[in-house]
Amino acid sequence: MLEIHQGYGNVRKFFSSENASSYDSIVHFTTFGRDSSWKKQIINIISNQGSALDLACGTGILSSMLTNNAVMMKVIGLDLIFDYLQIAKKKGKNFLLTNGTAEILPYKCECFDFVISSYLAKYVDIKRVVDECWRVLNHYGTIVFHDFTYPKNILLQNFLRAYFVILKMMGYLVKSWRVVFHELYQLVRTSSWVAQMTESLEERGFKNVSCKFYTFGMAAIISAIKP
Repeated sequence: MLEIHQGYGNVRKFFSSENASSYDSIVHFTTFGRDSSWKKQIINIISNQGSALDLACGTGILSSMLTNNAVMMKVIGLDLIFDYLQIAKKKGKNFLLTNGTAEILPYKCECFDFVISSYLAKYVDIKRVVDECWRVLNHYGTIVFHDFTYPKNILLQNFLRAYFVILKMMGYLVKSWRVVFHELYQLVRTSSWVAQMTESLEERGFKNVSCKFYTFGMAAIISAIKP
C-alpha cells in the first residue's frame, strides 16, 4: 500500500495539466541548458544495449534521448502525472509508457538491465524506491539517479538564492509554474537525497556505488550495480 507523504504531495502540487505542455522549455531555460548535459551523463553510464526503466519520465525527454541514441533495445517510462505522459506519447518515440509510482513498481522481478531517473529522488521514500529497483533489476543491472543538489560553496549558495528570487518574480507572469518557482528552492536546500541514496544502495547490497557532482555542485548523479 502506498503511503501518502510530503514528497507525493509536492509532485501533485508542482506538476499538472496546466504546465505539462511547457515543461520541456521551462526545464531547459531554468537550468541554462544544463539539463540535456546531465542526461547525457546518465546515458554515458549505461552505454550498453539492454532494457531500461525511466522512473519519473515526465514528458519523455530522457527516454527520447535513449531511443534516439540507439542504446536501448527496450525503454519503458513511468510517471505519476498522466498529463505528462500524454505529452511524451505525442512525441512518437519508440518507448512504452506507464502511469504509476516509483515506490510500487508494476513490473515483475528481474526484468530490466537499467533503472534510471532524473529529478525524482527529492520527492520519494528513497529506501522504498531502492528496494523496488533492486527487485526489478537483473543481476549486474545498473541503477542511476540524478537530481539537484545544494552547493557547498557560499558564493554559489548566494547565487542560487538570488536566482530563485528571480524565478519567484517570474512565477507571477508564468502562473502555471508559480508554486514550483516559490517552493523548489527550499526543497533543494533541505533535501538530503544524496546521503540517503548512497546509504540505501549500500545497505540493500548494491556494489560500485558512485556519486559525482556536476555544475559546481548544483546537481549530482549516483550510480550502482546490482551483483
